[in-house]
Amino acid sequence: IKVGAQNCALETSGAHTGETAVSMIASLGCEYVLLGHSERRSIYAETEADINAKVHLCLGWEGHHHPSLGVILCVGETEEEYDAGLLRSIVDVQIKKGLASVNQRYLGRIVIAYEPVWAIGTGKVATPEQAQIAHEAVRRALAGMFGDDASERVRIQYGGSVTPDSIHSLMIMPDVDGALVGGASLTADSFARIVEGGATSYVGSMKNESLK
Repeated sequence: IKVGAQNCALETSGAHTGETAVSMIASLGCEYVLLGHSERRSIYAETEADINAKVHLCLGWEGHHHPSLGVILCVGETEEEYDAGLLRSIVDVQIKKGLASVNQRYLGRIVIAYEPVWAIGTGKVATPEQAQIAHEAVRRALAGMFGDDASERVRIQYGGSVTPDSIHSLMIMPDVDGALVGGASLTADSFARIVEGGATSYVGSMKNESLK
């Protein structure tokens, strides 16, 4: 079990009351920071440039007693963008701008979370096939930036009203490597069933791979 933060400040020091610097996050023992969530983009007007700057702050933080932080970068399209057939282009732009100028050696500390905005907290869940198409688009964007081999090593999670009933069908998709769980994590029983379902699906997929 690792602990992370849901955001970080753009500033590293100075009088910024209410902000949480990466050094503060690292000093608490956190290992990951969630960046680019749709609510940060829409409600707080965070731009792609803001998100990219935060990515570099997290990856580059080399505190005297603290390791650098990992990043969970959220990407995803709105319902209007999905209906307009813009899923692939939206995800491609968010990946390329969010990870602009990131050195390939940091990829081991980067997780991508695909969250269709229309599924967050709405009870709607992308079908496994929809999720796979989106994750393929993410993988393709990563491959364009860092190469095929490197892109295969990046974990891509699905988020957006994940439930105990939907986790298995999502996790058996070849490019779905995990889940970013929101509201369902607030209930211990529900979250435990999601974890169990994800683990069971993962073990099953590993057995299938070994038989190929």
